[in-house]
Amino acid sequence: MGVPVTAILGLGREVGDAVARRFSETGHHVIAADPNAERLATAKNAVPDDVIFHQGELYTHLGLRNAFTAAIEGFGRIDNAVIIPEIEEPDTVTDFSQDKFDKAIAKSIRGTALALKVFAARIAEQEDLPTVGVERLRQKGTITFVLSYSAIASMPGQFTETISQGGVLGVMRAGAVELASLSIRVNAIVAVRPSEERIQSWTMRRTPLGRTAQADEIADACRFLASPEAAFITGEALRLGGGASQACWTERSQALLRFDTPPSSGTAVKVATRSIV
Repeated sequence: MGVPVTAILGLGREVGDAVARRFSETGHHVIAADPNAERLATAKNAVPDDVIFHQGELYTHLGLRNAFTAAIEGFGRIDNAVIIPEIEEPDTVTDFSQDKFDKAIAKSIRGTALALKVFAARIAEQEDLPTVGVERLRQKGTITFVLSYSAIASMPGQFTETISQGGVLGVMRAGAVELASLSIRVNAIVAVRPSEERIQSWTMRRTPLGRTAQADEIADACRFLASPEAAFITGEALRLGGGASQACWTERSQALLRFDTPPSSGTAVKVATRSIV
């Protein structure tokens, strides 16, 4: 029986390690790729020994081809890719650097689009795994993007990040439609990633569950989207937001509803209406 192979492109701070562990624990061969040698060295102490590593750029055609080639040379094939774009440093519309902005767009939007192209070409060159007939007919490969919550909701100081992460959602949606005929599914996970401590308190005040997503929770979601159980899911953004998308509370509305003495029911309704509008 063949063993599926999953490539993790970009490790982030904690998420990539967790994703590598989860896929390895569930029977996948795993290759982890990142341009940063120090980050790879750290990951080696946090993942199983059977995970292999590749250092190289992940936003050029050549760099991506080398990463997938490393997977094929190491394990004979490639079946899934989990892509974790970098989180950009804080900036605003009035102070962002054009050079930094251009590099961020190249790495995120162009890089992820090229990843779809190179991955699809590799899938076309290989035989299907001789495992589960019906399930393998439903999917030949999967790509999952792991994005920050700024892909769908911005905050002050996240100008470049919001644009770059949101752009990857467009790549995901277009790629899902383009690659469906090849039985390649493309999805995204949108979550407040562990490396976003700078907005953690801001997020917790606006999240009904009162915390950010854990790396292992993001890894579980990645594993699900790559599994046959998700065979009819493509072009979707799975939100790990702790209920944030359903909450209408803001700091202003909470302040308006905070009274030293209980208000009359009429007053409460009036203030609540103001806060929601």
